Formats: sequence, C-alpha cells, structure tokens
Amino acid sequence: MNVINMELPVEKKPIMNPEIFLKQEEIAPLIMALNQFAMRVNVAGERKEILENAGIDAAFLSRLRFDTQSLSFAQALVAAFKTYSVSSQRLNYHPMVRLLEYLRQLAPIDQLEDQTVNLFTKLVLRGNTNFEALIARSAVGRIEFPKGTGIGTGVLIKNNLLLTCYHIFTKSRAEKAWIRFNYKPGSYLLDDYLFELDLDFLSFNNRFDYALLQVKSQPQQEVATLMNSTLDSGQKIYLIHHPQGQPVVISGPGEIMQVGENYIDHNIVTDNGSSGAPIFNQDWKLIAIHQGHPGIGRSITSGAMGGIPIYAIFNQISSHLA
Repeated sequence: MNVINMELPVEKKPIMNPEIFLKQEEIAPLIMALNQFAMRVNVAGERKEILENAGIDAAFLSRLRFDTQSLSFAQALVAAFKTYSVSSQRLNYHPMVRLLEYLRQLAPIDQLEDQTVNLFTKLVLRGNTNFEALIARSAVGRIEFPKGTGIGTGVLIKNNLLLTCYHIFTKSRAEKAWIRFNYKPGSYLLDDYLFELDLDFLSFNNRFDYALLQVKSQPQQEVATLMNSTLDSGQKIYLIHHPQGQPVVISGPGEIMQVGENYIDHNIVTDNGSSGAPIFNQDWKLIAIHQGHPGIGRSITSGAMGGIPIYAIFNQISSHLA
C-alpha cells in the first residue's frame, strides 16, 4: 500500500480538552449543591474531616477556610476546583472528583436530591474519562529532526520503547531524531522532556509502515496499553497527535470507517506531523497508529485517513515487550 502524507487541517474537527473538569454552566448548579452539603455540615472540623475522608490532599485543604457561611464555603470550594491543575506526577487525581464521588456514595444516607446525584455522577464520569485521557497523553511525544522541529508523533509502549511510522524517518532523511514529551498548549519547549532516539530500529517494516525504536534514556512518562484484537467499523476512537508539530492535541471522538487485514481507515482529521500518532479505543487502549492518507491502494470513503492496527504488527513487536 502506498502512503501519501496528505492531511486535512485539524481545526475542522472538535478536540477533547482533558484539563477541563468543570464547565462554566455547571458552576452555579455545583455551588448550590455544595451549599446544601455545607448547610447540613456547618461545623468547620466536620467539613474538614469529610474532605479528608474523601481523600483530598493536605495542600488543597490548606487553601480553604472551613468556618465560613455555607454559601461562602461552597463558592470558595468550587472556585478552588475550577482553578486546580492536575499534576503530571498524579494524573488520576482531582479534588473535585474525589469529593463528589464520596458524597455520591453517601447519597442514600444524606437523602440527596436526584438532580444533585445526577450532577455529581456526570462530573465524576467526566473526571474519570479525563484521567484516562491524561494518562494516555503522557505516553505521546513529538518526534523532532532537527531538534526543535516536529516531523511526526510517537507513543511509548514500554518505558523506553517508542512506536511510530517508518516513513517519518525516510521522508525526513533524519540522521538523528528526538522525542519530546509533555509539549502541551501553553507549555515551554523544555529539554527536561527531550530524549534522543536510537535510529537502529528494533523492528520495522516498510510495507506495514511501522517502526519500533529505543529511547536512549528512561522517560518518566506513562506507557500506553496495547490491545491486540480485531476491530470493527463504526467503533469509536480517539487520536493523540502533534499536528503541524504544534502542541499535543486529543481529538474529539471519531470512528473507524473500514477495517482490513493490515489497515484501518478512520474519519479523524489530521495534519502533517500526525503520522505515527496513537489511536485509542473508548477505553483508552492503543489499537492502531495513524499513518496518513491511504493513497490509491483501495477504495475509501472521501476524507478518510489510514491507520496501522496493532493486530497487524503485534507478532513483530511482541518479543520486545517481554
């Protein structure tokens, strides 16, 4: 199959922002719900104890005053939730998610209203999805040649093993290459997250257009979980990539359009620099890597992009994962 690296502008499709745990229109309802909680628990020591029992850390608790009127306490609590940023060292923790999950478990005892339980449930579910997306994003980096210039995207599948597309290196004629992690919107190009790649590939295949190579150090990043199983057309997917070498983007949900023996086609819009990007299923398991425009090798839906399913290359790379 010939791969032509022709992409469509990524801005034509919605993106997912896993940094957003609370939307603007949800602030007032959440304040009202937590005001009811603060009215029932109006002793400062008891309020603090409940937040501690919910698993909220001491650093966050130190920002709060627990002896204020119920509405003031609820407003301050929600404001602190809204400005809280998830740490790259703790990608599965947000104080709002911890508290609302705890209060939701107490709903039968506290006799919470259905609309309050529904609000808490929605925010907890979104929070857990965000955690999974943040963990998956941590494993993704921008491939650079020369240093500072993005030429593709790769994903860690072991603590120092990177999976990406082979054509990234042949097209750029890279003599050296680097992988940069944690290049997010609003962040700086810090060399703390930049690692040289060993271009003596552990495994590669021009036909399947994949490359498995070693990072010359041990990045302290999360690792993607591979899923070696059959895929279906219509299956919902996400793609994490560096379009045009820009900061990392998590696509809005797309879907698989067509499945073949050694390829998939999908409808997520990409751009130059997206090649090699991981494609995840709804459970944030790595099911394929993005390749580019499929070219002339098969009949495709207009605008579809090609990908390499993990099941097509698993036997070639699995020995390196032991």
